[in-house]
Amino acid sequence: MTPLKEVNDIVYRIVGSCMEVHKTIGPGLGIDIYKKALEIELPTRELEFKMDKTIDVVFKEKVLGKLTVDFLVNDTVIMMLKAQEELKDFEIQQVLRILQMTGNKMGILVNFGNVKIQYKRVLPSRGPKEPRKDHSRMIGYREMGRTREDNPVI
Repeated sequence: MTPLKEVNDIVYRIVGSCMEVHKTIGPGLGIDIYKKALEIELPTRELEFKMDKTIDVVFKEKVLGKLTVDFLVNDTVIMMLKAQEELKDFEIQQVLRILQMTGNKMGILVNFGNVKIQYKRVLPSRGPKEPRKDHSRMIGYREMGRTREDNPVI
């Protein structure tokens, strides 16, 4: 298992690579061009990767099909590339599902389609929360009659 600090370092180097590619090539080109550029840039940042990695989609122990991930970096971070106006919520959900299927620690969704590069780090959920042992509800600062700055509520 890779500690979260190492994963954050990997993501930091991935984002740096993406920024270098975006700064050099510019926005609005096809995904294939950005993939080829990252194929050149990632090794300069000492990152190992697998390109176009396929993942089985399984339902009740039966393989339904395959998904393709643009990059699997250092066997821990999944990277998906886009070249569109903005990232959409369903794309973030897709990365979350892939993280659940693979057990990877983090995903990054990168959009090269805008004047400014756009990226989102995606983390899987921590799992179900433990129920509270004391069933009494904690009182919030508003309910005590004072704000956080200790001013009376009007």
